[in-house]
Amino acid sequence: MAMMSAVIASDSALAAAAARLLPASADDEDRRATVDRLRRVAAAIDEQWSDPPVAWATYVDELAARWTDHDVEGVSAELERLHATELYLALACRRGHPEAMRRFEALAIAPLGPAIARVDANASFVDEVKQRVRTKLLVAPQEGKLSHYAGQGPLATWVRVVAVREAIGMRRGPSRLVSDDALAQVHHDATDPELGIVKAEYREQFARAFRGALADLEADERNLLRLHYLHGLGVDALAPLLKVHRSSAARRIVKVRQTLLAQTRRRLQIELAIGRHEFDQLMGTIASRLDLSIERFMRSTPQDAVAS
Repeated sequence: MAMMSAVIASDSALAAAAARLLPASADDEDRRATVDRLRRVAAAIDEQWSDPPVAWATYVDELAARWTDHDVEGVSAELERLHATELYLALACRRGHPEAMRRFEALAIAPLGPAIARVDANASFVDEVKQRVRTKLLVAPQEGKLSHYAGQGPLATWVRVVAVREAIGMRRGPSRLVSDDALAQVHHDATDPELGIVKAEYREQFARAFRGALADLEADERNLLRLHYLHGLGVDALAPLLKVHRSSAARRIVKVRQTLLAQTRRRLQIELAIGRHEFDQLMGTIASRLDLSIERFMRSTPQDAVAS
């Protein structure tokens, strides 16, 4: 008998989800394999939520929006490395679900102290950074930064990167209380043990692929990244500049990030002769560090090289 779930009520819902995610070229075997993978995803979510706060169709919509233009192998790889329950938790938080917020606090915010303390161990500073991270991720949740989490790495690790960036930004500030070199080392120490920074032998290829992917973007897309990541403009500030609603500005940021990651993946596939499993692990690391990479590479790129 097919596995039943509180998230998915029928096999037809699984089949519909597979059809939504797969390209038209998928055959029956591809569809069956994808249904099996989705059934495992649904079972994992059901195991953690007796009363799921987000409808399965909404969750599938989230995956489909992130995996546009994927071929069959791409969808398969995404499902295999997906941190399904953590993406589901993030989605529930973005919709303001109280129990999801409580779980998020315990999983991702409460453990941040040691990482923030690498920047400044003062208790009030640690508390302030935590509060800023909560605000950045959970206030105006639908368009907040939590929408950048794609489930391609542990949620707690992704939040720790956000927190360390926030702490470094606060300490860098106008007064330059800490040198940039020292802050860079703190960032490395505080985030890399679990992130598994791109292996040394791949760093040159990654840098080349990422710079090429940035160059592939349209000028207005690069400008959007510069305004958001280097100048710190959120969706409320970007919307009037772009002459769009704030939700449209948020979607534009997400779309450019997805395009940049896809182009980086395409270039690295050409550059690297490694097994699929290792490549997928590498891309998971790159995806979890995408915000950091955008900021670092754009800081090292002259303004006129990305201006429209």
